Amino acid sequence: MKKMKTVNLNVFWVLLCMVLFSGSLKAQSVPRNIVLRTLDGAETTVGDVLGEDQVTIVSFWATWCKPCQNELEALLDLEDEWSGRVRVVAVPIDDSRAVAKVKSLVRGKRWPYEVVLDQNRDFYKALNLTAIPYVVVVNPEGKIVWSHSGYVPGNESIVVEQALEAASKKEK
Repeated sequence: MKKMKTVNLNVFWVLLCMVLFSGSLKAQSVPRNIVLRTLDGAETTVGDVLGEDQVTIVSFWATWCKPCQNELEALLDLEDEWSGRVRVVAVPIDDSRAVAKVKSLVRGKRWPYEVVLDQNRDFYKALNLTAIPYVVVVNPEGKIVWSHSGYVPGNESIVVEQALEAASKKEK
């Protein structure tokens, strides 16, 4: 009985945190002119990466962040649900000294996501982020329609659900 109360209390705290910390960036426009780099070193901008025709899940992560990697792996498990309707862009915030590590990790995991480097954390800072993993869902107009900090197994379903909901609004 005591174990059940502990589990219920833990679930309560997780849900409370999700309510309090989700959506804090909602309706904020994404700054499209910030320069990022592809894994090959080419310059690109946030606007080019996001495009203008599809809902995008942007996941901020780092090579040293296991919850970040777990979230990206979990999103991959749900690829059949979002593929073709929503894009996923992974944005590591590792500095320039860790580029080789990022490339190696991404290739080793065989993630199908577009990966762009935010080595100076300009994109991360422009959104006033303070922790990773951090996920935002961006609509085709460049507005953040949902955001979430942290990762608990099961969050990936909520991320995909929010992205697909945004995509269905676009399709109407």
